[in-house]
Order: sequence, then structure tokens, then C-alpha cells
Amino acid sequence: MLMKNFVFLVIGILLSVNLFAQSNENLTIPQAVKNGMLANFPQTQKVPVTWSKEGDLYKGTLMVMDKPGIVVFNESGKIVRMEMRLHSAYLPQNIKDKLSKQFPGYEILDIYELTDINGKKTYRTSYQFKQTSLFNEDGEIVK
Repeated sequence: MLMKNFVFLVIGILLSVNLFAQSNENLTIPQAVKNGMLANFPQTQKVPVTWSKEGDLYKGTLMVMDKPGIVVFNESGKIVRMEMRLHSAYLPQNIKDKLSKQFPGYEILDIYELTDINGKKTYRTSYQFKQTSLFNEDGEIVK
């Protein structure tokens, strides 16, 4: 009997933690927004979502394939914008080619795929590139 009560206590605590992680203390998420999140990301039944407000919009932050993602909804539950972090392997080849041409030896730090309300994708990419130069004593580059 004691073990059974303990199990119910643990389950209750876990459910409370999950519900707390689902939204800010004073933020009420419309049911249409919650339904929109569940319809597009069914894993949010088990994965916590952190909610915040962005003007009249509702921003849900969650983990998608071990990467942070942001989904922004209007009040009726329609997705307005998504931001998903990508692995560099998923960056479109034409962008990689452009980076290689302009910044030989570049290294990708972060990539976010942004999808607007019409499904148009853009990519916010942080990268660095290293260049080695040989200078003489006068500060001129030696070729």
C-alpha cells in the first residue's frame, strides 16, 4: 500500500512539473493554440513546451530531434512562423556553394531554418572562416 501511494505521488509530481513547464505562470494559452501545437507536433503530449507571448502571438519553444525549435501561433492556432535549428548537413547545397565561394574554409556554427506563414523557408546561418596571411615587417602581405 505504501509503495502504491509512493507511485501515485511520483506520478503527481511529474505531471505537475510537466504542466508547469507547459506555460508561464500568468499566461493563459488558448485551446486553439494548444490544439495547433498538438496537431503539428504530436510529441508535445510527452515533450514539455515553454510558452511565451510575442505581441498578440503565442510562442512555443520545444525540442525537435534534440534541437531547440520555436513555433509561433496566432490566437486561432495557425502557425505564423517556425524556427528550427538544423544540422549543417541539411543546409541547402546552393547556400554551401555560395559560402565556399565567398569564404573558403568557412565553418558553420549555427543554422536555423525559418518558415513563414506561406511555407517560404529562409536560413539564418552563423559561420566563421579562417584565413592565414603572411606579413613582412612593414605590415604588407607577402604573397
